[in-house]
Amino acid sequence: MATVRGLSDDSARSEADRAVQKETGARPFTTVIHATRPILAFLFATALFARPKPAAAQIKEPGNHPHYSVELEPHFTFGWHGGPHHFDDDGFGAGLRASIPIIDNGPVTSINNSFAITFGVDWLHFGYDHDAACRDFPGPGCDDHDYAANAFWFPVAAQWNFYVHRRISVFAELGVAIVHERYSWARPCPGAPGTICDYDDTHTDFAELVFYPGARFMLTDGIGLTVRVGFPHVTLGASFLL
Repeated sequence: MATVRGLSDDSARSEADRAVQKETGARPFTTVIHATRPILAFLFATALFARPKPAAAQIKEPGNHPHYSVELEPHFTFGWHGGPHHFDDDGFGAGLRASIPIIDNGPVTSINNSFAITFGVDWLHFGYDHDAACRDFPGPGCDDHDYAANAFWFPVAAQWNFYVHRRISVFAELGVAIVHERYSWARPCPGAPGTICDYDDTHTDFAELVFYPGARFMLTDGIGLTVRVGFPHVTLGASFLL
């Protein structure tokens, strides 16, 4: 007794594809799929490896960050604490910072970090606090003259950088600053009731504490934006890696 063997699903599909190709001249769908598999696999692999690396990957790659001899950073400076007595705490001005790397990969060698010494100058202008002057010196000492103060900060700090993204790094700075202040103000004249005198004076501190957490956002490999939100200033400026 003869046994009739049925075609498997793949064989039947192949026979049907060949019939379609013979009648229409078109490439069968299954043939197209098989032919494009290597191309699809290549595109998938390319997309997978071309994706931006997550922060966890970047911070775990020691040494994978820009290498430079010095960073120059001109910036705007905003003071929120520490204005001279009888002057506003809110000051504004500008500054310049230079940072020199001393450890390119470290001090923790298992993560993507670096260590630098940063130093520079910040100038801040403070307006006269008339309310405080009128409270402490009512009468002639309370006037509407436009007195002002200027402060010059010369910070020197240690800067620890952490590279969390190909274009983003965060840092913390801790150090001390020399602060030189020049200001003018009004007080009642001694021995002359009812009159006021103008005074000018200066003051210098040699060990003011500074602490600046911040972040650097690189627009190119050598140019970026840098922001600090610290004590006693906030700065916003441009970074140039040279």
